[in-house]
Amino acid sequence: MVIKFSKEITDYKYLVMFDLASKKTGVCLYDIYKNEPIHTSMIIVNNHELGIVDLYNLIDEYFKKLVENGISLSDIFVSFESMPTQIRSGKGSTIQTFLALAKAHAILDLYLYQHDIDVYDYVGIYPITTHNYLKKILNKSKVDKVDKDDIKKYVVDYYKLKQDITFDESDAVFLAKTLIDVKWNKDIDEEIKVKKRHKKTLKAQHAIKNVDDQIKELERKKIYTN
Repeated sequence: MVIKFSKEITDYKYLVMFDLASKKTGVCLYDIYKNEPIHTSMIIVNNHELGIVDLYNLIDEYFKKLVENGISLSDIFVSFESMPTQIRSGKGSTIQTFLALAKAHAILDLYLYQHDIDVYDYVGIYPITTHNYLKKILNKSKVDKVDKDDIKKYVVDYYKLKQDITFDESDAVFLAKTLIDVKWNKDIDEEIKVKKRHKKTLKAQHAIKNVDDQIKELERKKIYTN
């Protein structure tokens, strides 16, 4: 089930965030109430004729371990870093890697759907969102660049994590923080703007009231912190 705009963050205890890749995927189990990671791990697919099957099975193992450790799948929702909108220039960015990443996303989407695991949405979080949030935290300008080293240093220092955490794991941690701190409310604000634009086209009072009620419900679903 896609929970974007339909559920409240308090309906869940945990967020499982994937920094997804075809070979090495970082995963973070994130405590929503404490707003901090519980643990991170790696899903590593060894070279195989049909690696997507291995990835599916490893994702299955991950969620089964959560259940074995007493975490109900009804208490979690999932998100992930989004697919790039185009092939990036630079080392390792080829059509083959792009397609492999697309397959990995399709496998995760399929698994979540088949196992009725709630997902924020099937788009994910774009890197520009996490990068802009880190720039804001670090008081960097919009033209400054941040990279995996910056993200890792921040999450290791902020959460007092182990120094040998992988880049994939630290990316997953900061993706989770970004969703809770920034993206959830920002997406709601954008949806409210859409509703308000639609409201201006309406004349019937009952239709206007219906949109007003929808806006109030969206406002109620925002994350409010002390």
